[in-house]
Amino acid sequence: MPTRGYRALVTASSPPPAANPPVRRRRRPGPTGGVGFVVDSVLMAWRWLRRMRTALYMLAALGFLTLVATFVPQEPNVSSTVAEWRSGEAGPGVPVARVLDAVGAFDVYGSGLFVALLLLMYLSLTACLIPRIRAWFRLVRLSRPPVIRRPSEANLTATFATAASPEVVHATADDVLTRRRWRRRRHTGDGRTPAQLAAEKGLVSREGGSLLFHVSFYVLLAAIIVGQLTTFEGQRGVVEGEPGFSDSAVSYWLYQPGRWFDESDHDRWQFELDEFHVDWVRDPLAPGAGQPTEFRSEVTITPPDGEPYAAEIDSNAPLRIGGKRITQLDWGYAPRVVVEVDGEVVHDGFIQPTVTDGGFFRGAVKAPAADPDVGLEVFFYPYAPYDESGRPVPTGAPWDEAPMLLFRQHRGDLQLGATQQTVNELDTTELESEGGAYLRPGQSVTVGDVEVSFPELRRWVGYQVSSRPAIPALLAGAGLLVGGLIPALYASRRRLWVLTERDEGLGSTLVTVTGRAFQRPEAFAEEHAAVTAELADAVEATATDPPPDRPGDHSGAHHRAGDREVLRP
Repeated sequence: MPTRGYRALVTASSPPPAANPPVRRRRRPGPTGGVGFVVDSVLMAWRWLRRMRTALYMLAALGFLTLVATFVPQEPNVSSTVAEWRSGEAGPGVPVARVLDAVGAFDVYGSGLFVALLLLMYLSLTACLIPRIRAWFRLVRLSRPPVIRRPSEANLTATFATAASPEVVHATADDVLTRRRWRRRRHTGDGRTPAQLAAEKGLVSREGGSLLFHVSFYVLLAAIIVGQLTTFEGQRGVVEGEPGFSDSAVSYWLYQPGRWFDESDHDRWQFELDEFHVDWVRDPLAPGAGQPTEFRSEVTITPPDGEPYAAEIDSNAPLRIGGKRITQLDWGYAPRVVVEVDGEVVHDGFIQPTVTDGGFFRGAVKAPAADPDVGLEVFFYPYAPYDESGRPVPTGAPWDEAPMLLFRQHRGDLQLGATQQTVNELDTTELESEGGAYLRPGQSVTVGDVEVSFPELRRWVGYQVSSRPAIPALLAGAGLLVGGLIPALYASRRRLWVLTERDEGLGSTLVTVTGRAFQRPEAFAEEHAAVTAELADAVEATATDPPPDRPGDHSGAHHRAGDREVLRP
């Protein structure tokens, strides 16, 4: 088949001009002297601020300050700990504490450096993103796929012949590429450029993904900062059937509010634990023996201006009240211990011992009302059955089918105001031991002049109440991050051209499908072959001999499609 028209399309191209030739910038007229220096300095600072690298530097600095706030106690949250660091009672010492205080490390989020860096970083991100967003929208609206003059300029080229006219070929190619979501441009041809359909794909999605990826950091950082300022977290333990707590600052054992969270943000509802359900895999030979199978609280919530209502908190189903989330943190047994001295009750209440590595629970009873003080070291075993001789045998099983309370009694000074000790710790430095005993529920025992009773056993549960209003913004930022990262990593920019040359003598059209990939060339080779085959089938390509070898021509191997022969790369 004659190929003189096709030969005209593959003439050698002239060497391209040098990339990025040096350009001499014209100096803009402007103020001179001191005013000019100030203007130039401001413009230089603005250009430096507009760089994405500058925003990354500031982000790293903010991350470092946040790390400092993680390891150094912050005065708005734990003022007592900060006071101990300053006095030298805790922390690295007074000299280091003075340095930390001088640089504002005890209040990082309220320091001028942190606020200045935050504002500058947002200004830098805004200056970086706005021009890029405008350029991307301009690209979506106005950019068109470029035309090509010579097929040899592309990476992949395939040819075939068809009896269809060039107009039909281009219209068919337009339909094929439309279904494949290519951006298209029809070119009728002129003296320098042949008639063709130019198409492009991946430019908008790849650049859009990169832009979305950078915007996600903008959203994430805003959510993190606002979240740190508005968050709240409090913890409290509650015994079954006992008065619970209210949503107020004084009711929580551990209280950690954000800088912008104050007393007026509490909802003032009342919380009571009606019953706690817990069970385990009790068969020692079963998989997961000893593991909990149930961890559920039945509670009653009383709104400040409403009727009480029942609710449940499960291990995987926290309770939500307004904007707050209530989860179960821990649980344990709460034995009621009554202490009497000479017939006078000096202690009557439930204790909340904590579990140890040995499977038993350890706590303390402190009765400063006695004279001298009475202190009990308490060891509680949920399952301590009797052996054949009638003696209790403590085990590490967690179920309370044979509970036993073992205590060691002390008298003296409890040192309550002199030393720091938790509710389950007993300072015995100024106490004398008076022996001990063990009790079952409902039993009493007398040691010296002190009578200790164990009337009943209940359970206690530790709850965490938290408010994190920035969570939706964090999720949105994470979604933007993933949504921008996928096209930025996997989208590829490529171009495709469908060129035609009509030979009226033979009544056929020579079709050239050529393309270029800027990323992922292997994937584009498969896509190019698929587009070529689909177009050849659509226009009913006829068999043709391959054109003679020409410089820069990448045609070569034959691919048989049915009874037609298609030249492919």
